[in-house]
Amino acid sequence: MAPGGSHRNILLAVGLIGVILSIALLVPEACATAIPSLPEENATSGNASSFEAGPEDETLLPEPASDDERLESLIAGAGIPLLDVSVGQICAAYAGDDVALRSRAADMASLVDGYRADAAALDISPDMAPAYEHFVAALDEFAAAAALDRSEDLPGRLALGTEHLSSALRACNRPASADASPLLMSAGEEESAPRFPDALGMGERFCYDDSRKENTISLIASSLTWSYAFQTTGTSPVRYEAAPGSYFLLVTVKATHLGHKGEGVNTRIQTPAESAFTLLYGDATYRPLAPPGSTNRGGSYSRVTLGRGESLSGYLFFEVPEELDLSRAYLRANLGRESPVWLLDG
Repeated sequence: MAPGGSHRNILLAVGLIGVILSIALLVPEACATAIPSLPEENATSGNASSFEAGPEDETLLPEPASDDERLESLIAGAGIPLLDVSVGQICAAYAGDDVALRSRAADMASLVDGYRADAAALDISPDMAPAYEHFVAALDEFAAAAALDRSEDLPGRLALGTEHLSSALRACNRPASADASPLLMSAGEEESAPRFPDALGMGERFCYDDSRKENTISLIASSLTWSYAFQTTGTSPVRYEAAPGSYFLLVTVKATHLGHKGEGVNTRIQTPAESAFTLLYGDATYRPLAPPGSTNRGGSYSRVTLGRGESLSGYLFFEVPEELDLSRAYLRANLGRESPVWLLDG
């Protein structure tokens, strides 16, 4: 045996055991979501393992009503095929069968490409963003494993993919928060009053004048997106990763110079700095990160000078806890004499 071969085989065997244990843990969750229960009369037919739904069976399966449900179904249905191919990769690597390893790697690459395309076509809600992020991270690890030969990195990549896949499944089945409003209220029970009853909704415009009353400016807080990590673009990218139990909430802010009025000569304005914005949630106040510049998620918002008719749009990056409830979270802008507030779920 070549030097180092024994050590490599031990690592591969350990990786195989880890993936098999992962399957044992994940299959019940995946089966419960993705595979319908067999009819009672077929339970003793002896052919349950080769069950295939016919056309008449397919008509009984409800079509997912939303993209969130489609994502749940996609993640659950992807679990068994991805882990099955993972086991095949490790078995082939352990046996030194390069032909089988290449075949299983091609199978994995094909699966990953298909699932990635299906996930990218979905328009999910912010509540499903954690599941989506973990699923994409899992696909990235499985894709990296498909590009490897019999290296010692193979089990590690597959293990990371399995871990992210498990996290995606758990995120799909995350229980409602303890402070969520019940569907049915007892007599005399009332919903808590909103903290800012006059808060603007997302996409609503707030207009104000500069300190000299010579120019009119508008601010709009609009779309939201989520990410566990992002990185800057350019020749020396910097990666940002949220702390465990947190992720980044990206809020789009657009500032526009609506026009000049009066007889003054000052026709340019300064947009509010990113430090003028805060995210309010319960008793906590969150401040945005310093503008990272251009990122793989989009451009960041920062203070600039605008001429008449010019606009600036970009993200404010907030690191927030995973349990954040958008229906009780607000974005506030401190503009001096005025402080408009937007409800993030408005």
